[in-house]
Amino acid sequence: MLEFRSGEIAFTDQSDIPAAGWERRATPALWLSDEARAKLEGKLTAWGRFRFDGRLLPDEPLAIYTENNRERLTVYLNGVELFRNYRSATSQTLGWNRPYIIPVPRKLLRDGGNELVLRVGSDRQFSLGVGTVKVGSQEVLGRLYNYQQFWRVTGSAAANYAMLFLTFAAFLMWMARRSETEIFWLVMTGLLWFVRDFHFFAEESPLDPYWFQQVSYYSLYFAVAASLSFCVAFLKLPNHRRIIALLFTIGVALCIFRVAITSTNRTDLATSLSTLLVSLTACGLMIREWFRNRSLESLALVAVVLFATILGLHDIGRIPNVNWWQGLGFHIQPYTGFLLFSVFLLSVGRKYLRALAEVETLNTSLEERVETATHALAASERARQRIEVEHAVGIERERLMREMHDGIGSNLVTALAVVRKQGEAPVAEETLQRAITDLKLTVDSLAPVEGDVVALLANLRHRMEPDMEKAGVKCIWRVEPCPSLDWLDAPNALHMLRIIQEGVGNVLSHASASSITIACCPTEREGRDGVELILADDGRGFVAANVSGNGRGLSNMHTRASQLGAELRIESDEGAGSKLSLWLPVEMHVRKSA
Repeated sequence: MLEFRSGEIAFTDQSDIPAAGWERRATPALWLSDEARAKLEGKLTAWGRFRFDGRLLPDEPLAIYTENNRERLTVYLNGVELFRNYRSATSQTLGWNRPYIIPVPRKLLRDGGNELVLRVGSDRQFSLGVGTVKVGSQEVLGRLYNYQQFWRVTGSAAANYAMLFLTFAAFLMWMARRSETEIFWLVMTGLLWFVRDFHFFAEESPLDPYWFQQVSYYSLYFAVAASLSFCVAFLKLPNHRRIIALLFTIGVALCIFRVAITSTNRTDLATSLSTLLVSLTACGLMIREWFRNRSLESLALVAVVLFATILGLHDIGRIPNVNWWQGLGFHIQPYTGFLLFSVFLLSVGRKYLRALAEVETLNTSLEERVETATHALAASERARQRIEVEHAVGIERERLMREMHDGIGSNLVTALAVVRKQGEAPVAEETLQRAITDLKLTVDSLAPVEGDVVALLANLRHRMEPDMEKAGVKCIWRVEPCPSLDWLDAPNALHMLRIIQEGVGNVLSHASASSITIACCPTEREGRDGVELILADDGRGFVAANVSGNGRGLSNMHTRASQLGAELRIESDEGAGSKLSLWLPVEMHVRKSA
């Protein structure tokens, strides 16, 4: 491959290859705009001539490779036109950033001297220049062309059109969330960078060349201002609104500064470096914010803005009339906007993901609170219903107690008084007295007991103690504190009282005892907590086998115990008294049927 480091340049707007007026110049990338404007009246045109020996080239398919030519390009080999990048002399072709590869026909190539001529032309508003020229193996130059075509044009267009699509999505997001100013600046960032980068991959000027050039140049300052405004708004820096206003004021000032510089035909390097300085200053503010909150978003924004600033310095050095270096061989700026936009969009995405996570956490907490409130409300409703039922039951219980007392009780008392007055048989008096006691026990069982076994026993003792004293039997009371039995309602309480009452009645009637011991204590059976009631006497006792089966007393006692889910045991030996044990569980798991 031959790469030309020098050539001859001629300024003329003629259509044929000039015969004279050639000047030797160093290449590549000659910037010829200012000279052409000084020498030519109309459109700008320049010619470049390069000579080489055909015998230095390999014996394989050959090609010419050229890049950085501004703007319309025509290529000649040994006086024969091989290529042009425009359709007509009026086409507003943008060829400055496009690489070209032109196959070389072998029949045009001479064994000795060969002459390669490039004609470049543009309107006065556009720049003019001759770029890099290489001749050699078509395969080798094809690889170079593919590399440059991708990074200069194809990749640049793909990145910027993708950014434009994401910008539209961000715009829809902003329309739904007008209060999110950072999304607005994200939209402006995408739009302004697309406007700025469009000239890197556009084939023709979509506007008048002068205005298209001005839009491409001056949009840079506002694209940078929009990018930094997004960072400032997203991080909510102190006085961020004033900072944003200052950024755009600086953008306007740089536009005015550029107009003043370019009007003197001097290189516009100062405004480009000033733009980098503004970016570095904004980075300083973001770094201070990162030290304050240590957030990942702050660090990411600082990193991407610093990186974009470095890339901007790379592109400034590649400006033809600056020409500090060639760098990577292509401008990185078309990817800078996409990079900035992508990181900005990721930052917004992280913010929204974090907000969604907070919403989900809040919803979970709210659901738990609603569930708790629902359970509490249900419990409150159940409690209210229970209170209403208990109130209704209480009213009915009071009515029954009152009716039993005032009706049956009053009649029994009257009958007892008549029997006593008329001197009837003692048996009748005792029967009436027991009936009154039974009625009192029944009325007592209707009263709310709240599972208090001890209170029920105490009330039973109070009701039956007169009968025991009359029979000459001493009552011994041995009661310990016992747990409450929640299931012991009025019907169950009556069952329990009837069992104890039957036991006391049997002792008074058959045992000839001098004392009865009533005991109550908490006990455990088979791993279950319970309360044991004991009724013991010191009477003559009995043998179970000798007990008559005609009576229903013991059978009724066992039936009532079964309905309580309790365990009833009766122990006795002849001449050694008897013992009745009733064990009641604290928790009623399964209610046994009779």
